[in-house]
Amino acid sequence: MEIIPLIYVKNRKIYTEKEGKPVSLDEVLEQMDEEDSIYFLDIDGIEKNKPNLCTYQRITEKQDIWVDAGPRVLGDVVDLIMAGANRITIRNNLFPMEEIPNIKEVTENMIYTVVELRNEKERMFSFSPLPGVDGLVFFSDKKQIEMDFKTGELFRTLCNKYKVYAAEADRKNSSYWEKMGATGILLDFKIAKNWVNRDVF
Repeated sequence: MEIIPLIYVKNRKIYTEKEGKPVSLDEVLEQMDEEDSIYFLDIDGIEKNKPNLCTYQRITEKQDIWVDAGPRVLGDVVDLIMAGANRITIRNNLFPMEEIPNIKEVTENMIYTVVELRNEKERMFSFSPLPGVDGLVFFSDKKQIEMDFKTGELFRTLCNKYKVYAAEADRKNSSYWEKMGATGILLDFKIAKNWVNRDVF
């Protein structure tokens, strides 16, 4: 199963864990192997529509990058591609889903969408498969799946149809996601790299 280090970008600063202290891009790059990918969860892009394109331009020659920056229109996606994103995450609440097929007219890059649970009572995914989607990103924790059999079965079904990545805070849960059929997990950079290289930070 693929393990992709997750980086948070907020207020133009880089974080290797959700509640951690900011670090420099150089510190991040020092810990990366050439074959590693990085998932950038760009809070500035998602919440303020101000993606950190300069950061991606600096890193793209050295690493494959997967960017989740909340594009709103096709032009935003093109900007991310030009900045060096190899994979792009689209958020259903920000980007018109009917426009996703148009992305494939301008790039062969992998396009993912975020899967969300509608609410605690229904525990159903607010996702309708659309042409042009290569995979899914799941940000709810495993407890939400374990608490309801139907949700678990739906998740397995999605894993059989798509490449599914689950954001995970605990590396011990990787075996759970693997059994569920997930292609990989997005693990906070600090945890992911400590898994391979002890006491990196």
